[in-house]
Amino acid sequence: MRFKKRYLLYKIEGQKLTEKELRLVVNKSIAGFIGEMGTSEANIKIMGFNEVKQLFFIRSALDSVETIIAALAFVTSFNNGSVALRLQKMSGSVKHVWTEDKQAK
Repeated sequence: MRFKKRYLLYKIEGQKLTEKELRLVVNKSIAGFIGEMGTSEANIKIMGFNEVKQLFFIRSALDSVETIIAALAFVTSFNNGSVALRLQKMSGSVKHVWTEDKQAK
């Protein structure tokens, strides 16, 4: 069965993160907020990461979008440094979230 999904574009503010650190922050934040079962139902996947611009986008199940946004809004620190994940765009299509931003600036 196919599930409806949404793509969320985020900007990392504060300390710069590598892709490995980003994955750790996102997974820890979401699992801490909604638990293992909720994380499984949300079907989260980091789809792209631009280390230079500190942008990334994730795919989420449509029913879990608000919960994921809330979970990532609570991120304030990582390894004794301040960091914030700011939602930039949300769309039902990868093209509208990622390709436009790659071409901008």
